[in-house]
Amino acid sequence: MARANDVKNIMQDALAKAGRTDVAFEIYGFGEDQKLSPFDNQYPEERFYNRTVVIDIVPAN
Repeated sequence: MARANDVKNIMQDALAKAGRTDVAFEIYGFGEDQKLSPFDNQYPEERFYNRTVVIDIVPAN
């Protein structure tokens, strides 16, 4: 959750500098739930991909 919030804060700051305050964020963290991780964390590559932040951009209705 901390990683997701860090990414959100970075994006929010950059958007604010560009004058954009009309962007809403929804943050979800799945790092604590081993069942949701796509890889087993056995190898460094798996740990890397399990720590990825995914950003979906959804246009407002």
